[in-house]
Amino acid sequence: MQPSTPDVTVERPTIAAVVRPALPAIGLYVLFQLLAFGVLWLLSWKAGVSPGRFVGAFDGSWFQAVAEHGYSQPITPGPDGTPAENSLAFFPLYPALTAMLGLVGIPTLPAALTVTFLAGCAAAWGLFVLGRDFAGPRVGILLAVLWSIGPGGPVLHMAYSESLLVALVAWTLVALARRQWLLVGVLTIFTGLTRAGGGALIAAVGIAAIVALFRREDGWRPLACGLLAPLGLLGYLAYVAVRTDRVDGWFWLQNAWHMSLDFGSFTWIQAREGLTSNASSWITVTALIVLGAVALQLWTWCTRMPLPWQIYGTITVLIALCSSNFFQTRARYLLPAFVLTVPLALLLAKLPNRALAILLPAGALVSAWYGAFLMAIVHLNP
Repeated sequence: MQPSTPDVTVERPTIAAVVRPALPAIGLYVLFQLLAFGVLWLLSWKAGVSPGRFVGAFDGSWFQAVAEHGYSQPITPGPDGTPAENSLAFFPLYPALTAMLGLVGIPTLPAALTVTFLAGCAAAWGLFVLGRDFAGPRVGILLAVLWSIGPGGPVLHMAYSESLLVALVAWTLVALARRQWLLVGVLTIFTGLTRAGGGALIAAVGIAAIVALFRREDGWRPLACGLLAPLGLLGYLAYVAVRTDRVDGWFWLQNAWHMSLDFGSFTWIQAREGLTSNASSWITVTALIVLGAVALQLWTWCTRMPLPWQIYGTITVLIALCSSNFFQTRARYLLPAFVLTVPLALLLAKLPNRALAILLPAGALVSAWYGAFLMAIVHLNP
């Protein structure tokens, strides 16, 4: 008789064990958000207004309206055919999550801020995992921190959907690297229901699926993923098309804010004015941010990264810089392009901790001042 072999049980790691390596990234994310809100409070106090006036204002008021009333607002075109501002321009996932918290009695604004906070922590966690798997835990922490202290970072403590978008994108790319195709498809559906910028992720996932099919990898799963990925975005655009009775309904609604695709002409004109004329200080700072983003984009092309990262980052930057109107929002539009921070993270990872302890808080303060200055002093949406 052969001796019986003992049963070997493989213990699955607990949630705490899975989260523990990401705690420094999540903790620093929370710390820098508190710092940024403190700067907003100080500038608001100087301007004689409450910081609470801003955290739920601008786009946040639209998201809250959708959470409370759904898309019940009538569509009212003006005499020239231009539509009035309408809540249908705002994608549904963020207000839906806000409304779900409202079902347990949480008021709308605190519910929206809770979604923002939890999504931001999830984004920091996902970015840590991306960076760790790419170049080690130190790069993972820096990737999460650099994203959170970017010039568009103030919306990460406001009722905005950028944190939710980045959380979904980050975890989608993690799943894609692990070839979990069906999970990638489902997460991309939710991304398409969060913001129109989810189209950049759909393109990255679609190309990755095509490459896998040509290489005959993973059977039918890449095809299923590629078919699932655009359903969220296309589904919402189709819903808006039916509501507006126009195939281009969502894009038509953007005319209410004078938003359109202009291939970068508006951004170029504003950046040139900010750098060459006696323009307002915020225009000059925003122009420098745009130039910095272009330089970082070129740097990413010279950095070896997974192809889906490159595709997603490049398309996101193009979307951010090729839309008209609201020049000051360029920093926010660039916030989802966290791929731009990868070369910086790789560079900063070589520095000692004492240098990072100076550079990172200094960068966070500058970024927080920029966003708070726009809102509290210039009275512009970030």
